[in-house]
Amino acid sequence: MNDVKLSVNILDSELISPIFQYQVTVEYLIKDQIANTIMLLVEQEVERYQDELIDEGRDELSDSEAIFEKIKRIPQFTDDDAEDENSKRYTFMAKELVEKIEGLRAEIDFKEFDPLNIRENIKKIIDMENIRNRGFNTAINSLTSILDTSKMGYQYIENLKNARELIIREYEDVNVANLPDERYQMRLKYYDQEQLLREREAYDKQMEAFQVEITHMWDVVQALYEGNKSGMRVTDFDDVARRLAGRIRRAKQESGEPLYEEVEKTWNEILRIKAEDTDVERLNQTYLHEKELLKKMLNRAQEKVAETYGHLNPKERVEVDKRINFLRMQFEEFDYLINPYHVQPGLVLDVDITSIKRKKFTLMGMANVLNELLHGVSKGFQDAAFATFKRRRSTVRSDIDQSFASEVDPTAGEPEVQSFAGGDESSDAGVKGKADVTPSRRKKSAADDLQEL
Repeated sequence: MNDVKLSVNILDSELISPIFQYQVTVEYLIKDQIANTIMLLVEQEVERYQDELIDEGRDELSDSEAIFEKIKRIPQFTDDDAEDENSKRYTFMAKELVEKIEGLRAEIDFKEFDPLNIRENIKKIIDMENIRNRGFNTAINSLTSILDTSKMGYQYIENLKNARELIIREYEDVNVANLPDERYQMRLKYYDQEQLLREREAYDKQMEAFQVEITHMWDVVQALYEGNKSGMRVTDFDDVARRLAGRIRRAKQESGEPLYEEVEKTWNEILRIKAEDTDVERLNQTYLHEKELLKKMLNRAQEKVAETYGHLNPKERVEVDKRINFLRMQFEEFDYLINPYHVQPGLVLDVDITSIKRKKFTLMGMANVLNELLHGVSKGFQDAAFATFKRRRSTVRSDIDQSFASEVDPTAGEPEVQSFAGGDESSDAGVKGKADVTPSRRKKSAADDLQEL
C-alpha cells in the first residue's frame, strides 16, 4: 500500500477565470476590469500595426518587439496622475465615482447601508455580474463534475465559499483503521499574497519550535547517556580521549599546536556543514538541511537510548521513548505539509491518495481527473498555437497564384479581389442576388473601440 501526495499550484496569471478573495474591495474589482480592457485595446493596436507591416512587405514584429510596442502604447489609455479628474485613467470611470467606492468591501454595515447611495448601486452591479465569485465557482464546478463523470465518487464535501476553500473526501470517516486501502482526499484552496506571507510566518515559527523541542530532547538523552556510564569502563571514544587528555596536552605544549578543546567546532558530526544562504534562498526557505538534521537527531537519540539501557525498561527509558516517538510523528506530519515558500499566489490543489501498489486504481483515476481539471482551469494547458493564431506572411502571398498568361493581371496578388480566368463572367450571368462579401479595408482606430465599450 502506497501513500501519495500530489500538489499543484496554478498561478493567478494562468487561471482562465480570475479568482478574487471574498473581502476584496469593489474598487479593486472595477480597476481590474478597466485594466483588462486597456490590455485588450493595446493588443488590438499592436495587431493593427503588425498587419500594416505585413501589408507593406516588411518583417513582422518579433516577440520582444511586440512586448515593447505594447508598453509604448499604454500611455495612450492611462497615466499616473490620480489627482486630475481629466486624467486618462478616468476615461472609463469618473474620478468622483472612484472616490465613492474607495475601501468598499463585500459587506456594508447595516447602519450605513442606503439602497439609494451611489456606492451601494455600483456594488450591486458588481454583485449581479458575479465577478467576485465567478472564478472560484468555476473551479469547484469543474472539479466536482469531473469527479462525477470519471466515477470517482465522494461522500464528504465542504465548500468554505468565503474562505475560498473546498474539501472533498472519498469517505466521510477519517479514522485510517476503518478506511479501505483505495481512497483519496482533496483540498482546493486559493491563496493571495497576504495569506502566503502569514502562512510563511507560521511555518517559520513551527520550524523553530521543532528545533527547540528536538534539541532539548537530544540534551536529555545525552545527559542520560553520560550519567549511566560506568566509572572505570571505557564506553566510547570520548572516554578514551578523557583518559589520554593529559598526555595529549603535554605533547601539544611542546609542539605549540592548539588543543582540541580550544579549536572552534563547526561540524555537528551529524550532517555536513551547510553553505550560507544567499538572499534568494533566505526569501525562499526550503529547510531541507534543517529537516534532515532533526530527523537524524531523532534517530541518533533512539540509538543512544538503546545503548544506555540495553534490554532494561525503567520508567526513565519509557518516558524518553514516548517523547521521541511523539516528536517523530509530529515532525513527519509537519514535513508532509506543503511548504508555503514553494507556493505562489493562485490556486493550490492538494491531493492525498492511498493506493494498493499492484492495483493503483485510485492513483490512475486521479491522474485523469487532474489532467481534465488543469485543462479546464489553467491557460498553460491549452493549445496556445491555435488560440493566438494571427495572419502571417506565409498565408498571404502573391506567388501562390501562378498564371501561364503572357501578361500578369495586376489584381493577381490580391486574394480578396482575384477572379477565376476564363468563363467566370458567363457562369455568373445567371446567378441572381449576388452580394459583395469582400471585407472592408478601412482601418479601425482606438476611438472606435472606445465607442464600442
